[in-house]
Amino acid sequence: MLQTTRLLVFALLALGWSLQPATALAGPAASGEPTYAQLKSDILERKIALAEQWKGRVMDSVAIHELSEELVASLGHLAGHWIGSSWGRGLPQSDTPGQGKINCGTFVGTLLRDVGFKVDVKKLQQLPSQGIIRSFVSGTRVKKQIGVPMSEFLAAVNDMGPGLFIIGLDQHVGLLLQTDSELRYFHSSIETGKVAQENAAEAWTISSSRYRVVGKLLSKKNVRDWLSGNRIAVRTR
Repeated sequence: MLQTTRLLVFALLALGWSLQPATALAGPAASGEPTYAQLKSDILERKIALAEQWKGRVMDSVAIHELSEELVASLGHLAGHWIGSSWGRGLPQSDTPGQGKINCGTFVGTLLRDVGFKVDVKKLQQLPSQGIIRSFVSGTRVKKQIGVPMSEFLAAVNDMGPGLFIIGLDQHVGLLLQTDSELRYFHSSIETGKVAQENAAEAWTISSSRYRVVGKLLSKKNVRDWLSGNRIAVRTR
């Protein structure tokens, strides 16, 4: 698992997950990287090719694992374009990094949609955080804690292993990426006034929240839904 996680981190870095704020939003002319629209197009083309490759075939656990790593890397590259974008409530909500405003639920839903999940972002962002999580994962892949010390919460997430998580808090939702060495937190928050990434152990919105629930993406069902273009059923709670 250690080697797998190292490969994942390397892939994220290779794809540009430096996640630097400020000038990172200057665009490809300044950074030499593809635009957000180009990234979405590339991800879609890759998804179509993979769907054709696996058409009529049963995916084994190795293939599911490899695809989940690729999905995390793609989502990470997309997220990097959002760092520094403005947080804000009300309409309209932005679907373009660096333009307009985006709240926490829309940020999470937009990234999941833009990486290729078929999901209604407007409906998703209206839900409490647990509803957002349960629209994608359930059962043992969801852990809820209320009023526990931060150290206990971090240990519980660590026990779930490396990967991508949706995290729900008292009045907030974001994404977590756990590797063997750290737990990073990506969110659009009133506290920062923008989309930001932090060390989860030092994040005030996590430590100050009494309610914490996490759901671990990407299950076999998640990967199959992504590849097949199955619509995500948005839960009511």
